[in-house]
Amino acid sequence: MPEASAVTDEGDETDAESGQTPDIDGEVPVSVRVRADTLKPLLSAVGALVDECRLTFGRDGIRAAAMDPATVAAVDAELDAAAAASYEADGTVVGVDVTRLEEVLSMVAGDDPVTLALDPESFRLHVVADGLEYAMGLFDPDSVRGPPDVDDLGFEHTASLTVPVDTVGRFVTAAGMVADHLALSVDPDAETFVAAADGDTDDVQFTVTAEEAVAFSPGDAGSLLSLSYLIDIERAIPAGTDVRLTLGRKAPLGVAYDISGGDGRVEAFVAPRLKAV
Repeated sequence: MPEASAVTDEGDETDAESGQTPDIDGEVPVSVRVRADTLKPLLSAVGALVDECRLTFGRDGIRAAAMDPATVAAVDAELDAAAAASYEADGTVVGVDVTRLEEVLSMVAGDDPVTLALDPESFRLHVVADGLEYAMGLFDPDSVRGPPDVDDLGFEHTASLTVPVDTVGRFVTAAGMVADHLALSVDPDAETFVAAADGDTDDVQFTVTAEEAVAFSPGDAGSLLSLSYLIDIERAIPAGTDVRLTLGRKAPLGVAYDISGGDGRVEAFVAPRLKAV
């Protein structure tokens, strides 16, 4: 077993002092103490697309990754060890019901500390917070389809755009009023990003100019996407967050943003429909 890494904020009280000592006998290979509102955005990002994920307690932080059963969307989320009040981990990878873990954390106030501890004997994850201790069954991480390495797939992203999440919410909501799909395109000459949807009776178009974007790298790009995935991804993004969209021709849409005050990152991909824009 690799040597565990440890990060501790000495200004915080210990788990024993806060009543957050998990009921586990023997050596604990993973023990993480972190605020609930620091951990929740990572789980929300993954839970928006899948019910189960691979959870890696690496030396440098937590990683949650999965691909949806239809292999249309994938998500990869990370939370740095520095975001935790204390962090000890040895690289253990587990399969976890992310929906159930979100439900457990919904009972914890945002600013309350949460302790996650792995019991290797029972292969359960103990979640301890404010008098609550929930022992959660885990499963083989190899049973969860992980996200592909997009770089290895050879897709070319020719344009990128960074906008506030409110902007993403506006064009996703507008498209949802008329259709179940959304066409995204970039005009490099006009330096505009366009989101459009065509319904049976109504059409809608939303345009963002280079001046209106936080950042814009124009290029010839366009994709037709299933709207339901974008709706789920957008709902999980914290308010006030800037979102980077990357596009290409017949390439997955990339959606990337920071979480937990910059101590974490999320990257999701949605494969396009066959029809090009």
